[in-house]
Amino acid sequence: MNIQDLTHTDALNAADTLLQKQAQLDQKLIISFSNLSPTETNQLLPLFEHYFVTFAQDEQALTGLFTYQALSDLIQNTSLFDDAAQHALETILNQHKIVWQLPNRQIDLTTSGLVYAILNTTPDSFYDGGKYFQKADAITQIEALVANGADVIEVGGQSTRPGYTEISSEEELERILPYIDLLKSRFPDTLIAVDSYKPMVIEASINAGVHIINDINGFVDDPRKIELMKNSKVGLVSMLNRRLMDEPITYTKVIETFDDQLQTFKNANIDLKRVSLDPGIGFSTVGNLNNDLALMHGIKKLNQYQLPIMTAVSNKSYLQKLLGLAKDDRLTMTLITEALLYSAGNRILRVHNVAETVQMRTLIDTIHKSYLV
Repeated sequence: MNIQDLTHTDALNAADTLLQKQAQLDQKLIISFSNLSPTETNQLLPLFEHYFVTFAQDEQALTGLFTYQALSDLIQNTSLFDDAAQHALETILNQHKIVWQLPNRQIDLTTSGLVYAILNTTPDSFYDGGKYFQKADAITQIEALVANGADVIEVGGQSTRPGYTEISSEEELERILPYIDLLKSRFPDTLIAVDSYKPMVIEASINAGVHIINDINGFVDDPRKIELMKNSKVGLVSMLNRRLMDEPITYTKVIETFDDQLQTFKNANIDLKRVSLDPGIGFSTVGNLNNDLALMHGIKKLNQYQLPIMTAVSNKSYLQKLLGLAKDDRLTMTLITEALLYSAGNRILRVHNVAETVQMRTLIDTIHKSYLV
């Protein structure tokens, strides 16, 4: 038995090229099994059916279109594969993993995602402004977020809602540092993120021991931030900020912008495994509903990077503009939007409502691992 990964090999014709591009967007793997004995073929065919693998068969090979989960499950049939075949399949799986490298840990996001909770310590955030501005309220909320299953808690001290008022770096740090210290001491297993675009705040947060920095400007607007990232090990959430761009935009422009960001990181010797990309839904100077929805519609285009993708669609104004929903009535539609994006490959969900999002993730992950028996 010979096993070959055709997902990224040189295509022989336009049809093969098209299949490879679509497989990449759908996060699927094209795997060919050749030199099969009749017994091996008869063993593989029912397994392909069982794992919902779309396949084609000719005299030379049996070729299947696998999800990562399906190929991983297929390998568990160890009696079918000798050591060489087992090694070949495990190597293929490793090459297609989506990981996020953070300080002292690596998160595998290939088949499941992170619930990334928002803690705003501001009086003027768009959704919960002022609700957790007092220390006692913020501590109670942190305890609830952890209890409800948040993988990451992001502390933010500077609102970036439309028309926001900028505060000083000193004031922003006064708002966030106490909660970073609290999270480190009381919840050491919870990942800590900081949402800031200011070099002084980013540096102090890194020194305080956070795991992730989320920058709405993608780090590339100030060389000091690139230097800070180069000299640290924190994870990066690099956002596309349409407030800094001319609209209308295209997904070609989105890809070009992310290409430029990633090239800047590579030039600074920043490991791209540390990077997550965020298409910046809701960040626009013109409040363009269509473009927000189109960014969601085309989210699979970002799968070409084989990097973790974050989206922040929780309770945002697209639900008011499209459906007339007040901010406290948006949970159901938020969960539907997040489920759509999650199923399209978006593996980091930045949310306000943690318990419900954890349930949604559990449901979708379990569906994707379920087969008829």
